[in-house]
Amino acid sequence: MTHFKYINLNKAVQITKLHSKNFQKSYQIDLAQSLNCISSKDIHSPIFLPQLDSAGLDGFIFSNKKYSKIPISSQIIEAGKVYKKLNVKFAYKINTGANIPSKFKNFISIENAFIENDHLILIKSKISNQDIKKKGEDLKKKQLLIKKNQKINFIKLALLASAGVKKIDTYKPLKVGVVSTGDELIEYKKKKKDFQTFDSNKLQIINFLKKYPISLDDLGIIKDNFKDIEKFYKNYNSKYDVIISSGGSSFSSGDHTSAYLKKNTKILFQYLRIQPGRPIIFAKQKDQHIFSLPGNPLAVMVNLIFIISKFFDPKNFFSNFKMEKFKSGFNANKKSEITKFIRVKIKSDIAYEHNSKGSAKLISSAQCDGFMIIEDGISQVVKGNYYPIIRFEI
Repeated sequence: MTHFKYINLNKAVQITKLHSKNFQKSYQIDLAQSLNCISSKDIHSPIFLPQLDSAGLDGFIFSNKKYSKIPISSQIIEAGKVYKKLNVKFAYKINTGANIPSKFKNFISIENAFIENDHLILIKSKISNQDIKKKGEDLKKKQLLIKKNQKINFIKLALLASAGVKKIDTYKPLKVGVVSTGDELIEYKKKKKDFQTFDSNKLQIINFLKKYPISLDDLGIIKDNFKDIEKFYKNYNSKYDVIISSGGSSFSSGDHTSAYLKKNTKILFQYLRIQPGRPIIFAKQKDQHIFSLPGNPLAVMVNLIFIISKFFDPKNFFSNFKMEKFKSGFNANKKSEITKFIRVKIKSDIAYEHNSKGSAKLISSAQCDGFMIIEDGISQVVKGNYYPIIRFEI
């Protein structure tokens, strides 16, 4: 009899994150393509911003504030232009964002300016030089803009653009192939015979993964026999960084995926002390990582949320699940050594068990509000006690 070393969920997550870190490769992309990417290096500002003193508001600039009135020039100082030959005896209207010429360091805003007969009447209390944006007031040259391993959202992207950053170092998108295994499976688009089953797992996996910055391919369905599985993994070994399969990961004699992986790969972990989702295998074949998930759709969902997501998103940049604690509205027993995920409905801030008998009921997952997580070491759910619940996106 073959014996398997079951590990707990926390240990599996640690192993998954470790291999995710070792798998990251850096490359440069254009800034415009960087939305939702993760920076692989610190990014510093290459310039001062503003690069010169500039007007923070529309107003007037003048050189000397000792006069009571100053004639106003017909010339207007506009943003994006350079002015060298200006008469220091005149005041000049200046637009927001225009650079302040070197000899004109005094400023009055439009709303505080008093004009009479084409002259600026100088009221010293109205001089507002604080409305001049000083060189480097927004950004200093070499100032840190983005830390390593930060997600580039639309605000950070705009900040980088304002500093003239043209390219950023990010992690190269992993090439991921998704496949299903099973003689009974057919694609959901095809006409089904009574003995066949629509393949929901592959669609579930692919759509779960779409939120990550990776390259995804649907590799179809393969027959559940050792020869076809061996041919599949040999053909795709050098083409994908990660293969995720569903079906055939259990320990029965008919599960040829697990048989192939045990014979030809380095098993990083095999089978977890969780329910549902126990028969997951994480393996490495040369430079390729392989996740072999069970065929049960609910078990696939658990593996995606609690294991697969940690490989592609170890810092939870892209997570759309919310963890909260709720009062239990039911009692339940479980094995102390496993982590159990119980489907629940939440009503008036109380969590009630929802159709959680049997792990093959995908409809109950579609109807429930989330999973109550009962960790290993706990053997009972006690009505009235609070437990963590990972809520699904509404």
